[in-house]
Amino acid sequence: MKTPIWHSRLLLQAALLLTLLAWRPADAKDQPASANPSSRSSELEQTAAETSSKGITVPGPPKLTTRDPRVLLITAPDCEECFRVLIKLRSPGGQFEAMRSRGWSIGAGDYNHVQIVDRDTFPELIKKAQIQEYPAVVCVSDGEVIRGFKSGCTTPLDAWTFGWLLSGKNERTAGFVAEPARVESTGSYRLRGNHWSVDGDWNPTRAVVLTHLRSPSHGYQVAAGYKLEAWSYEELRSLHDDLHEQELANNPAARMSPSFGGADNLGAGRKLQGR
Repeated sequence: MKTPIWHSRLLLQAALLLTLLAWRPADAKDQPASANPSSRSSELEQTAAETSSKGITVPGPPKLTTRDPRVLLITAPDCEECFRVLIKLRSPGGQFEAMRSRGWSIGAGDYNHVQIVDRDTFPELIKKAQIQEYPAVVCVSDGEVIRGFKSGCTTPLDAWTFGWLLSGKNERTAGFVAEPARVESTGSYRLRGNHWSVDGDWNPTRAVVLTHLRSPSHGYQVAAGYKLEAWSYEELRSLHDDLHEQELANNPAARMSPSFGGADNLGAGRKLQGR
């Protein structure tokens, strides 16, 4: 006996209805607490209340504070050299990548070891230090420039230079490849691009550097055969830097810093600040 078509359709509809009734999405109360935002929030609030009542302090993210000293890499708008330098430093396998792998923090915030900023960020510092060339790479402490880098003096701007800027201690390994000199030189003295300030002046005139080298501060260290008056400006500054670091090395007040193993010259008196 053949089943009527209408009867077959009725059986099919009944089967579909039973299937739909058997399936339903899980209610919120059936879901785990982590899948329910409101439940998860209540759970966290309850946990916080319980730990607080028991005198337990839940640690939050570390507080970021201004790093002092720190290195400033100061750029200027439409400065092509700034772009070239940053591209080189940021390139894959470049200096910044190597420095970060050793624990350096680099970025726009003042809590970084190296803070990258536009010159408009520190107009007073720019004016006081008479910074005119960009990018400017300097170490600042208490709002003053205490050390800085001069390009074109054979010293490359690399991890070793940033380490010297931050700590005041030269840890560069021997045998590094010096860059070609692009500043005036008479050949009387080896050039270096890592400079200390002179009596607190980051951008001293040639006359100021000469007077300082002939003063009691360094006069006894200058070799008798040095005809300083005939030297170039960068040669005079390089000599001052070397003499200053010799003085630091012989000064018992110089102590080691826990940060990057450098000399903590900032707390040992005015002279140890490069002044």
